[in-house]
Amino acid sequence: MDSLDRRGSDTYGSFLMLYHDWSSTTRCRMLATALLVSAFATAGAQTASRANPVKLRLDVWGAEALLAALDRPGLNDADVDSLLRVPGVRAMVDNITRFVPSVGVPQFRDDVKAFARTKRATRSNRSLQFTDVWKSREATRGLVRELRAREQDIMASAIARLDRYRLNTGPLVIGVYFVAGGVSDGFVFDDRVEPAFYINLTRSNGDLDGLVENVAHEAYHVMQKAAQRRIPSLRVFADSSEQQRPPLRLLTVTLAEGLANYAVDPLRSTAKGPQIDQFRQRAVRNAQPKRIAENFALFDKVLRDLRAQRLSWNDAYDQGFSGTNDARFYAVGYEMAKAIEQRCGIPCIGRLFEQPPVEFFRQYIDLYKRHPTITGRFAAETEAFLLSDEAGRRERR
Repeated sequence: MDSLDRRGSDTYGSFLMLYHDWSSTTRCRMLATALLVSAFATAGAQTASRANPVKLRLDVWGAEALLAALDRPGLNDADVDSLLRVPGVRAMVDNITRFVPSVGVPQFRDDVKAFARTKRATRSNRSLQFTDVWKSREATRGLVRELRAREQDIMASAIARLDRYRLNTGPLVIGVYFVAGGVSDGFVFDDRVEPAFYINLTRSNGDLDGLVENVAHEAYHVMQKAAQRRIPSLRVFADSSEQQRPPLRLLTVTLAEGLANYAVDPLRSTAKGPQIDQFRQRAVRNAQPKRIAENFALFDKVLRDLRAQRLSWNDAYDQGFSGTNDARFYAVGYEMAKAIEQRCGIPCIGRLFEQPPVEFFRQYIDLYKRHPTITGRFAAETEAFLLSDEAGRRERR
């Protein structure tokens, strides 16, 4: 590792002594070498963390404000005006509009007043998911209390999950807005300057460990964008991915979601709870050999249909990234990242956000052509597109 800070690693010194003391036998040399490699990786992660400190700043008012509003049968227009001035609430509504253009602020105004009065689900408030918000209100309030009482510990735990794959972001302070309701577990906007993300507490179902995993996942997205913004030619991928042509947007989103899924892998956690169990069960399904082949085949089909303009972006998103379809392209990106780390090392993961997203795919194709044991493969037509100038001119090495 090029910039390993040896002085800051007691682990490094200890294992270096072991390496010399135990070098009398082949078995001990092998063990000591493995431990020394582990020490380098640990020290490298510590060095990256020091060079790129990340702090999370919490805001729970979005969740609290909506719960309070739904508990007021006499909610009026002035109350709704105040509610929409809460950053988390307005962001939740704006995020719905990204996926369901027919639902926005006017619909929110009418539906929140109606639900506060009747507590009944209607077809029009399905995307807002007020029924789930109301049913889960006590679990959500319990999470808010936990967040207030243990803010530093909880946020430190989330960031610690990312230390191994810390990116070159520079110092970063990220706003964490907790909301209730909407169509996403968590989300980050493309076009907003403030480093921030939003977490839907309703989807956590009172599961603190699942919440921490979700916070780490969304924090990694903000870190990805921060790393890309440090390179002028990559800012388009950080700030304007929604403006890209759909085939190229597919590459950008697969890189972002696949790497966040890999960095915050639920299979590495032994915690149990409604949300983290759901994440883990999905990961297990997507790791089966038959499913891996199916996921890559689905990617081929979606890319082909996007290029032929037979498929809208929203339909492509539903097929590849929606949790209702097991987030198949998260899993494609995960398999690609796993192969790259195994054969190139941890530093290669960070470098993926220092080059255009298509290079992620090209590096993976090069790997599986040289390593037959890698099972996830793209169709020849997909390979041809990914290696073409249409997908992006090749980076100079």
